[in-house]
Amino acid sequence: MARVARTREEVIEDLLDLDRHYAAFVQNYSREQLNWRPANGAWSVAQCIQHVARVNEIYLSTIKAATARDHGRSGSKEPLQTAGWFSARFLKSVSPEGKPKLPAPRMARPSLESPTDPVRELQKLQGTHAEIREMLTSSQQPDLNRLRFRSPFIPLIHFTVASGILIMAAHGRRHLLQAERVCNVSDFPRAEAAGRIA
Repeated sequence: MARVARTREEVIEDLLDLDRHYAAFVQNYSREQLNWRPANGAWSVAQCIQHVARVNEIYLSTIKAATARDHGRSGSKEPLQTAGWFSARFLKSVSPEGKPKLPAPRMARPSLESPTDPVRELQKLQGTHAEIREMLTSSQQPDLNRLRFRSPFIPLIHFTVASGILIMAAHGRRHLLQAERVCNVSDFPRAEAAGRIA
């Protein structure tokens, strides 16, 4: 499978676009609507946001640990690219077009016991995107296409930081589409639109 490459500017715009779209859910729907689940075991819009935020937080924790060990080596400003066939295939599997559906790692699954606070989860998600953007624009950074970190979900696998960032952006798009599908279900409680958050 061919490598996937995207410029830093493209990835930054992807993250900003995700911020705008996820924020639109919180601005346009009530807490009850955002916590509505289309079926038993299915996720609500708020749970999609929570899941993406959790995955990003877990990835960033291991990525930051790897960059801290790099001792300030100067990196390049080259486009971000997957390191090989496995990272390219994994990236495709978590992208919107990825099939089949992969089960979410246990540590990153959203809470199913109680309603989720959409505002708080959105803030967490946007915070992770801000961290990634800072990493992409910082003048003091390692070579993201070279530096590797251990996958927090598949410990035997090491991804490059560039691959990890591309994976997080693609994964965010995948669940954005899932959230949009929830809002388009015929039983979605549209009558509650007057009780919007914000």
